[in-house]
Amino acid sequence: MSIFSFQVFVLVYESLNSMTVAQALNVPASKVSRILNQLRHALDDPLFHRKQYGFEPSEMAVRIYPEMKRVLELAEQACSLDLDEHSRIKREVCIAAPSGLRVGLSLYLNKLAEQHNQSCTFVVKPTNYYVERDIRQGEIDLSISNEASVADGVNSRFITQSNSVFVVGCQHHPIWQVDEDNMLEEIIRFPFVVNGIPAFNDRIDPLEVYARDLGRELKIEARVCDIAELANQLLDTQSLSFVGGLPAVTLLQRIEGIRVQRLPPGQMELLHGRMGAPNHFLLSSSRQHSYPEWLIDAIFDYVSDSVVLPD
Repeated sequence: MSIFSFQVFVLVYESLNSMTVAQALNVPASKVSRILNQLRHALDDPLFHRKQYGFEPSEMAVRIYPEMKRVLELAEQACSLDLDEHSRIKREVCIAAPSGLRVGLSLYLNKLAEQHNQSCTFVVKPTNYYVERDIRQGEIDLSISNEASVADGVNSRFITQSNSVFVVGCQHHPIWQVDEDNMLEEIIRFPFVVNGIPAFNDRIDPLEVYARDLGRELKIEARVCDIAELANQLLDTQSLSFVGGLPAVTLLQRIEGIRVQRLPPGQMELLHGRMGAPNHFLLSSSRQHSYPEWLIDAIFDYVSDSVVLPD
């Protein structure tokens, strides 16, 4: 439970109307409902009984209301001691990112928040096919996407284009013995695990296109969207895969039995000859936001440092 959940409870108790609370807090009604459900689960009590014209508090709600109200008062007093206006509120920022960039993102942002003397909680989720809807509904604040958005209410900002791809496989895989200049032709001889990225290779992977251009068919062993699941698919098998984010590469290199090797630039150009290298965009709501001003630049730096590497 967070201070924000206490605030939701107190306001619902006082107004007995969740829509009024959502408007007062400038959040979607679905978020208020979700927090109430979390409180019900944590306290093992319905808290409010739905009536025709609103809610009626349970015995538990009546008992804990004064305590939660007091907690909010103490929190407000503590915040008033901080002269930095940006640190007055404990903010929860939800960010969606593809698997290759999720690793280490929250840790990186938490360190920067400490440097700015701000109290933030960063929730990092996988990107999905409904990210634009989630942004409009307030479920997600920001999303790192491989495709720009044209949806109403969603802003898109171009970050950078990737210039690096890494081959991942079992440590004793025969692929590591081949000539680097012919690596792609050798890779398509083996089963392939697609590291799924919505809006980039969810319809067809660039390696599938490359194989078909050679008159061959790539054997897709599996499609995953999680680095841990990817490693599990590759350990002690003949399967191979690609990853494109340096944070994911660093994590995979720590897993015993897994080897990661950068695809030579010439081979990457062949791989992305027809589909193009992945572009990266930052999607956000066009409405007023509540995240720190430095966050946008921080995400731009994180993505650029992760996918643009020296030759």
